[in-house]
Amino acid sequence: METAKPRTLPLSKRGFNFEMIMWIFTRLTALAMYGFILAGLIGGLIVSAQTGANLADILRWAFLPNLNENPLGAYIWITILVKLMVIAFVLIVSGHGVHGVLEILDDYFAGVVARRWFRNGIIAYALVVNAIAIYVIWAS
Repeated sequence: METAKPRTLPLSKRGFNFEMIMWIFTRLTALAMYGFILAGLIGGLIVSAQTGANLADILRWAFLPNLNENPLGAYIWITILVKLMVIAFVLIVSGHGVHGVLEILDDYFAGVVARRWFRNGIIAYALVVNAIAIYVIWAS
């Protein structure tokens, strides 16, 4: 019985094209999401230790900021850091999601013109939604 020969292609023959860039982008954004989640949890624990608030208070304030007083009120720089981290997380998740949607739609639209219209429409929609999300996060 013959064994299957492995299909390997040396790096010199692979090239560096758009698909390779998007493959790397997908992997890096997924890792970045895990990194932001871990940094947020560790940051919440550190801040809760410094302010005397417990993690439940920090999480309740993060998701429902208008219900209770801000446990981070004395630390303005932490509030700015949290807003910047949330904005970065939203942008990374949005880019990851838009790429996934575009990959799926490329399977359904065979025509170049249809792909281009849907790709431009989805990217424009994502940019508008990201701008609104950044405004809401920064203004809250």
